[in-house]
Amino acid sequence: MTTPAPTYFSDLVVEFLHQQDIDTVVFNPGASFRGVHDSLVHADNTAIAPQIVMACHEEIAVAIAHGYHKASGRHMGVLVHANVGLLHASMAVFNAWCDRVPLFVLGGNGPVDAGKRRPWIDWIHTSQNIESVVKDYVKWCDQPIGQRATVESLTRAFKLMNTPMHAPVFVALDFDTQEQPLEEGVRLYPATATEPTRLPPLDQQTVEDLAGRLLAARTPVLVVDFSGRDPETVAPLVALAEAFGLAVVDRGNRLNFPSTHPLNISHTGTDLVVDADLVIALEVQDLVGALGSFLPLTDQGLPVNGADIVTIGFNDLLTSKWAADYQQFVPVTRSVAADTRASLDALRAVAEDPAGPFTTPDFIERRDRRAAALADAHIRARADWARQAEESKQREHIHVAGAVDEIHRAVRDEEWVLTNTGSLTVDGWVKKLWPLERPGSYLGLNGGGGLGYGLGASVGAALAHRDTDALCIDLQSDGDFLYTPSALWTLAAQQAPLLVVVMNNRLYLNSTQHAERIAGNRDRDIDRAHIATSFYDNPVDFVTMARSYGIHALPRVEKIGDVAPTVSEAVRHLKAHQGPVLVEILMD
Repeated sequence: MTTPAPTYFSDLVVEFLHQQDIDTVVFNPGASFRGVHDSLVHADNTAIAPQIVMACHEEIAVAIAHGYHKASGRHMGVLVHANVGLLHASMAVFNAWCDRVPLFVLGGNGPVDAGKRRPWIDWIHTSQNIESVVKDYVKWCDQPIGQRATVESLTRAFKLMNTPMHAPVFVALDFDTQEQPLEEGVRLYPATATEPTRLPPLDQQTVEDLAGRLLAARTPVLVVDFSGRDPETVAPLVALAEAFGLAVVDRGNRLNFPSTHPLNISHTGTDLVVDADLVIALEVQDLVGALGSFLPLTDQGLPVNGADIVTIGFNDLLTSKWAADYQQFVPVTRSVAADTRASLDALRAVAEDPAGPFTTPDFIERRDRRAAALADAHIRARADWARQAEESKQREHIHVAGAVDEIHRAVRDEEWVLTNTGSLTVDGWVKKLWPLERPGSYLGLNGGGGLGYGLGASVGAALAHRDTDALCIDLQSDGDFLYTPSALWTLAAQQAPLLVVVMNNRLYLNSTQHAERIAGNRDRDIDRAHIATSFYDNPVDFVTMARSYGIHALPRVEKIGDVAPTVSEAVRHLKAHQGPVLVEILMD
């Protein structure tokens, strides 16, 4: 079918989205991008028009695109309405920034030409430097005026967001420019113009230096954090760890390394690596937090024992002047910016060289002895976690460890994808009890540490998996849920195949814990810690709420013995009807 020539500039914007393989856009409607909206819904060739997902709030829209990309590696376009929409979206953009997720956010604005503004509404919804709302936590932003300038900005933004380090971008589309007839000679750049700039692998000198350090190290540790954003890195990373006999600490912002692998000592508390003399940190964001999880540190974040630290990644290529998400500075031994997958291949080639030092009997004996000790610590830790979960099931009220274990028991035979784990408490038990092994089966936390991410991101992940056999599961904390409950509307409207399990403790738990801590420090009554941190006096009925949006919801679970049967019933319904289901669990 021949694609009709664009008539208006907004038609060319839609053509650009298609050119860049954006097959879906998400937004809460607004007049400032009505030109693009019209072009989306009236495209003469529906094959080029991205599908539209409507959200009830811009924070939800951005979170949907966030989860969609983490689940699939594909982009969903996001449109936000003028300054008011961008202000609503800003928290979710910050989450994506901290989570290092590339989002293509387009906003309406203007008309910047004051002579073309309608009375009142166009004036309050027009901003000079509208991008200033998010400029300190996007990789690049622009407010182009005119058709040629806008084409260039769209192209540059798309290229930059996909160039390491990945991050959101924002381009404001002038109200008037969108609605103008397409000017003669205005056209898109070739599709290849947005190809990202590539980083090289480790250079030969660095490879040789690292090989020497690995050969000499008594206790080498590999710390990983974001490398699993590319699922293709997981298998090479496992092979590398096995070849060198590395203890692996997974900080878990993605599924970087199988949680059940015997070299994975994350969360084990083992003292086997307390004297680590070499640490290789691969795409690690919080280096002090990572090192401090197994090494005594100085106040400068350096290992007390003087261990060498080598970092490989992109962190230094993207630093905000506003947010301190770059974390505490650590003066490392060596810092290298290089492509992760290619670097793993270069190191594996050294490890597996039949004529090299890593295939000698002496090294193999040292490696295997070290690996056996790590495996023993790993097995003992996992057995202890399983024991704690079983013991928690004897409590009167449902404990998070028991609930997480029972939920897994109900879905263990499915090809599940954890789209969200809701809170650090739930996330910690998931990492201890669930076999996180398949690349892409765990999507990590929200990045920014705020609330309002989980449900929207899970909708996006479920949309990404709509045509797969994956069972998408959102382990959803109640407090986060209540920031964006209208995401249920989009979930129902799209019939996205998602199992939402609300872990309802009727608390903002972290705030309650802080209230208890400060009261205890001041020798005050900690029983008042629930005041203005709990929902005890006016509890939320999530089952009724879900049903009001048209979501199938099962009766609330209040006993540990009912968790697995109820979740199993929910899975059967989801698979039979290909639509979303909600289960609420009343927690301790």
